[in-house]
Amino acid sequence: MKDFQIKELVFISIVVATILAGGYLLLPLMQILPIPAFRGIIVAPIYGAGITLVTLKIKKFGVITLFSLVIGGVLSIFFIWMSIITLLGGILTEVFCALIFKTYANQYSIAFASGFFPAIQILLTLFVITFILAWFPINLLTNPLIIFLPFLITFILGYGTSWTLLKILTKRKI
Repeated sequence: MKDFQIKELVFISIVVATILAGGYLLLPLMQILPIPAFRGIIVAPIYGAGITLVTLKIKKFGVITLFSLVIGGVLSIFFIWMSIITLLGGILTEVFCALIFKTYANQYSIAFASGFFPAIQILLTLFVITFILAWFPINLLTNPLIIFLPFLITFILGYGTSWTLLKILTKRKI
C-alpha cells in the first residue's frame, strides 16, 4: 500500500465507481440467470475493462488486489461473501499473473489478468454457494460443464474485452 501514490489510489477508486455503476445498470439482466454464480458472466466485460485500465496505468503488482479490495469493500454492504469472493479473486489473479508473467509490462499479461479475475470469481462463488451457504446442489458440481463452461465463457469475455480495449488505446496512443 505504501508503494501506491495518492493519484493511483484515486484512479483505482474512479474505475471501481465506474464498474459498479455499469454493473448496477446490468442488474436486471443478471436476474434472468438461475444460478447466482453465473451472474458474473454478464459483468465480465466490465471487470475486464476495469482491470485493463487499472493495470495499464499502474503496472505494479498488488494493483489488482487493491482494486478487488475497493470493490469488495463496496459490495460488502450487500453481502459479506461478495466482498470475500472479490478479494480472493484479486489475490489469486495476482498470484497466477506473478507465476506466469512476472509483470504487467505486456498486453498478454494485462489481458490474461482481465479475463482471469472475473472467471476465478465464478469458481469461488460456486464453491461458496455450494459448500458454505448450501444454496446449490452438490451433485450438479459433478458435471464438468457446470464448472468449466461458465469459467471459460467469463474468461473469454474478460480477455476479449481487454484485448479490444488495449488495441483501441494503443491505436489512439493513449
